Amino acid sequence: MSTGAFSIDQLMELAGLSVSQAVFKLHPPSKGSRVLVACGPGNNGGDGLVAARHLWHYGYKPTIYYPKQSKNELYQRLKKQLEDLTIPFENDFGKAIGETDHIVDAIFGFSFSGE
Repeated sequence: MSTGAFSIDQLMELAGLSVSQAVFKLHPPSKGSRVLVACGPGNNGGDGLVAARHLWHYGYKPTIYYPKQSKNELYQRLKKQLEDLTIPFENDFGKAIGETDHIVDAIFGFSFSGE
């Protein structure tokens, strides 16, 4: 897939911003501010980490479920940005889903295939 000379960082930032704007438009914080962002280890997960940061700036209270964290430096920087904002990471999906108003699925991308 061609990136059009954009870096992966830039593409993730744009995708995450778009996701956060869609959440804001469809489910403003007045309809519930707790958002669970479930992130996978790939680019979709990176988009979710970026979306969570933007959601926090919009007044939401995101929680990150990120069970299979990437060791890649880009993802570590995104994670650090969230930690610096004191956005919590939760390892217990059952607990996290019981304490949220909305869920953002950033686990699998459009190319996912499986049985």
